Amino acid sequence: MEKGILGNAIRKARTDKKISQESLAELVGITPTHLKHIESEHRKPSIEVLFKLAKELHMSLDNIVFDTNSPKSEIYNSTLLLLKQCDEKQLKIVKSLIDALLEA
Repeated sequence: MEKGILGNAIRKARTDKKISQESLAELVGITPTHLKHIESEHRKPSIEVLFKLAKELHMSLDNIVFDTNSPKSEIYNSTLLLLKQCDEKQLKIVKSLIDALLEA
């Protein structure tokens, strides 16, 4: 992975969502200093912290690791993360809505 991609992707997602380093660090369970080091690439996050960052920032790991921050990719991946949280009944409703939108 190219240097700077990971930290920059995390920082961009955090600032785009108007979340402070302190708030995100608290949500993820790390110190603000640790998050600062991750964003500046002085430290690499553990897999556990990386998963938590992805969840809190509504990003897929592809977005973080490969810096795919195009608007379509972010919306698509954020939607996929939300869909994974749905039960079967909710997924049927979402599918019906998408079918109706595509028919319009």
